[in-house]
Amino acid sequence: MHSQLSLALANARHQEFIDQAARRRPSLRAARREKAIAPQAFWEGLTLRLATACDRQALARLAELEQTQQPAEPVLLGVVMQRPVAAVSLSDGRVVADPFFATAELVELLRLRARQLRRR
Repeated sequence: MHSQLSLALANARHQEFIDQAARRRPSLRAARREKAIAPQAFWEGLTLRLATACDRQALARLAELEQTQQPAEPVLLGVVMQRPVAAVSLSDGRVVADPFFATAELVELLRLRARQLRRR
């Protein structure tokens, strides 16, 4: 008789888990949607601009992080949330970027803008 009681309790607990998972599913879908929206926040704080003398220290930091030389001037700088994270030289096309920041798309954007500026 105890085995039947154990089986009934196990089945009831199993059904509780299934019901609990079904209730959580909509919240998981909402979380996935929020993650899909998150990249927009990255682009909202993005600025592409020509580097000035004030940016030399930031360019030196980027070059040091990549263990390379600073890009030749003039330089197009990618700034995210007030922080320079990537730069491309307009004279030779060399790129330096923060390796601890996701910059692949930003570098492509910088290269595209550099090509546009060179055409002028």
